Amino acid sequence: MAEVINLLKDNGYDSNQLVSVTGIQQKNINAWTARYKNEPDNVSTIPYPCWCFLCALAGKPNIQSDGEVIEVNVRRVLSYFKPTAFRPNDKFVCPTSEQFSNLIDNDNYEALTTEKLSEVFNWNANNFARGIDNGSLPFLNWSLIVMSLGIDIQKMILKELQGPVSLDECD
Repeated sequence: MAEVINLLKDNGYDSNQLVSVTGIQQKNINAWTARYKNEPDNVSTIPYPCWCFLCALAGKPNIQSDGEVIEVNVRRVLSYFKPTAFRPNDKFVCPTSEQFSNLIDNDNYEALTTEKLSEVFNWNANNFARGIDNGSLPFLNWSLIVMSLGIDIQKMILKELQGPVSLDECD
């Protein structure tokens, strides 16, 4: 965790900027980093979806699937949503339930069901389905879905990187 945060910090994103563009709370970043510094050999307490997200920001996307993506026509998927769905957290506007219905639980995308995505990312399926139905899906969850389709969330979220960012140790 600390390695990811330090890598992003070295490339122009301090923890305050990360909070702004990712939506991850400062207290969580501080707690995860402190635990790692104090007990580096202990199993991390970072929730798995957050770890997948942070690894993607550090240049290693789709650790949940060994780097494999769900095959889709990305241009078509992008056309389902307004551009504000593909911005950093501080400028993100959650898609509507109607927009989500073009992608999630749609017969055209077998791998993109609430059940399958919940299983992959260890999400509560009921909460996830409610977020889809209400158009209130958290930014992090949306980013992981987008990432699983092969869209580069590092470029989507970290617009002001000072250079290429890659960490090979996100397994």
